[in-house]
Amino acid sequence: MEYIVPSLCITTFIGMMHRGALEERLVQLTKLEEDRFLAGLHQQVQKKREKAWHNRHINMHTFKVNDLVLLYDIKFDKFPGKFWMHWLGTYVVKEITGGGAVQLVKLNGELFLGKVNGSRLKPYTKDLAR
Repeated sequence: MEYIVPSLCITTFIGMMHRGALEERLVQLTKLEEDRFLAGLHQQVQKKREKAWHNRHINMHTFKVNDLVLLYDIKFDKFPGKFWMHWLGTYVVKEITGGGAVQLVKLNGELFLGKVNGSRLKPYTKDLAR
């Protein structure tokens, strides 16, 4: 035996539903719209919180031409190593673009292939050389 539950449109068109059941279904649909609106609002609030937290925890470095910097080795993003050196180089900043990309030069004058994101760099200090 099969039991078919007609949709709201079909039942109103055919007139199969009682008036009380129809009103109850309309109240449920209105409540569903309110719940969806509130869920969307909560999602926007959570996104703003996450963005604010992320922006607070970004370490901004400003580099100038001829600064000495270290470059983060990208292979450690997927495979972190406890006793491996995570920073490459000592490099010299040759050029800085408006978008934050930096052209590097090795200490022997050889040009580093490609430009790197400034967030992958940190200033070189003599204390790190030990």
